[in-house]
Amino acid sequence: MRVRSSGNQPTILVVDDDEMMRTFLEGFLGTRCSVRARANGREALEEVRGASPPDLVILDLAMPEVDGFEFLAQIRANRLFDGLPIIVLSGSEQSEVRVRCLKEGADDFLVKPFNPEELGARVDNLLRRLARQ
Repeated sequence: MRVRSSGNQPTILVVDDDEMMRTFLEGFLGTRCSVRARANGREALEEVRGASPPDLVILDLAMPEVDGFEFLAQIRANRLFDGLPIIVLSGSEQSEVRVRCLKEGADDFLVKPFNPEELGARVDNLLRRLARQ
């Protein structure tokens, strides 16, 4: 999966059931990318599998319908999405949860509350790597 050409902004999909978090991330990340937001993993799966998949996903774990772990499992089971970067944002500070996410295919993990500038730097790094592929 490649980042769109320089004429178009990359697209980030924010997946979080917390409306305030979605709104914050849309505003913060919207200065550097096009942002779409979904409230649960089922909607996010449909978005990723749709005609215009995102370049990067920011994923909460605790969500209705399809949680973040199931989202990771389904996306990583499809070879089409091997190159799709996924950053997990979670309220869990447990090492076991971080390790599980990374083993299941997350590219990065941040604990809520997080420093927005750190998230921005991680997003920029992943998108820069994609652009070089």
